[in-house]
Amino acid sequence: MDGVNDAPDSIVTVLLQTARAAMQASEMPSPSTVSNTSSQPSAIPEPLNSFITRGFLSITEGEELLLKFRTDLMPLFPFVIVPETSFVELGKQSPFLLQCVITACLEHKPDLQQKLELEARAVISTRIVMNMERDMDLLRGLLVHIAWYHYHWRVYHTQVYMLLQMAMAIVVDLGLDRCDNFRMQRNYPSEKETEEPAKGQAFYQTPDGQRAFLGCYYLCSKASIFRRQLVMKHTDWVDYCANSLGQRAEYPTDQSLKALIEIQSLARRSELEVEDPTRAMSKDELFRSLEVLENRIEHLLVQETQCDTWALRLELHAIPAIVLGHALRQQKDGHRQYEKQQLLTIARSAFNTVTVFLASPASVTPNLPMFSYTSIWYGLLVLSKLSLLSDTATKGKAVDVHPKDIHNLGLAAMQKMEAMSRQDDVWDNCRAVIGSMLSWLESSRAQPQSTPDREDTTPSSIQHAENAHTSPQPVPDDPPRAPEFAAVAEDWDAAVWQQMLHDLTWIGLPVEQPFAVDLACLP
Repeated sequence: MDGVNDAPDSIVTVLLQTARAAMQASEMPSPSTVSNTSSQPSAIPEPLNSFITRGFLSITEGEELLLKFRTDLMPLFPFVIVPETSFVELGKQSPFLLQCVITACLEHKPDLQQKLELEARAVISTRIVMNMERDMDLLRGLLVHIAWYHYHWRVYHTQVYMLLQMAMAIVVDLGLDRCDNFRMQRNYPSEKETEEPAKGQAFYQTPDGQRAFLGCYYLCSKASIFRRQLVMKHTDWVDYCANSLGQRAEYPTDQSLKALIEIQSLARRSELEVEDPTRAMSKDELFRSLEVLENRIEHLLVQETQCDTWALRLELHAIPAIVLGHALRQQKDGHRQYEKQQLLTIARSAFNTVTVFLASPASVTPNLPMFSYTSIWYGLLVLSKLSLLSDTATKGKAVDVHPKDIHNLGLAAMQKMEAMSRQDDVWDNCRAVIGSMLSWLESSRAQPQSTPDREDTTPSSIQHAENAHTSPQPVPDDPPRAPEFAAVAEDWDAAVWQQMLHDLTWIGLPVEQPFAVDLACLP
């Protein structure tokens, strides 16, 4: 699939190799010098000292990056709130969170960002895997790291899903999910007294604990669009935490957080129609729920003037595509009939999602978290599939998605990516992915196919879409690389794009990535 190895032994091997590489690069002590008894805290130096003593950052630069995170990035990912404290103080209280915050804010310095990302993985390897540590600093830092992990596109598929599984494990071990299962005891209580909840509260009772729990749930829900094994069970505790935070509204973004969770909750309920029709909502109930949720979020966006709402605005327009798009996946019935109203709603949502992306200011677009780009990429896949749906599958009625619209959307998205790119970065990579997809769509339409898209799609002449803006659909959130893989583009297009449109999932490149290979070759 996408190069992620799910075998536990392989995961540990990769992490140990990563830790060894990072420690060599940063002159950190070897893991072999760390006691394996887990009776002592890890020997990893605090990021604050590391940043400054090695000349990566000055305290002034650190303060500026911390302010950037609070002002520009934190409103877009409301699940981790960084308190109003200084760079130095945060480094003492939450060293790993600070390290991940600084790393996420260094997109303008990709070389330094790559170094700090490697060191973050060394911390993960040593503290989480080798020393079996579990605490809120690790969890909150991990969530921030995952939320902007698309910057690390060279190792995206080989790492991000594994990191999500680690975050889920920490949530369970800290008891944040309120499930009665085995939980690990936190190590080193005397060293973690600053993390203890106030007035004896358990972590799951604190706002930070509830936000972190919901952040893990949300990231897993979004990732499961393309990796459906990464589903975190929706429980009453999810609803309770979202409602509790929304009612208290300690921060303005808590209302946005509640809205994001409600979107995923509705998406999960609608997915039951595909998985188990006997448990499904009625069509009327589903569309009423969609309308109520959209109206509520629109009202929230009008009221919210204190912080950046672009991520929520983008998710608002993506709601119908995310909630209704399950119907476009491969079905047991290869000749499934689709309702035109549902298809038009999905198409309009996908177009508008990309339109919002294209309209986002240049100062905002690079800061959008990974889940925003997941919605954008999903929208492009949905539009592409709709453009290929046969007349048979749509009861002989045309679906209003014109091939030219998708082409224009893709080109506009590529231009926006080019404006952000500093060469050989995530945006350069995204441009190549979009171009590859557009080329494949054009070639597949030009060739007659007897059994297109495995029985339920065919290249068809589709009429112009309603509400079709010349704004495109970006495919940024994943890591297919461009120049390096030009030689395998044709095979990759034929095999991967067809499968992706068939299942509406992400497969990833069928070749190893050089950056990951280098780490694997370490002794």
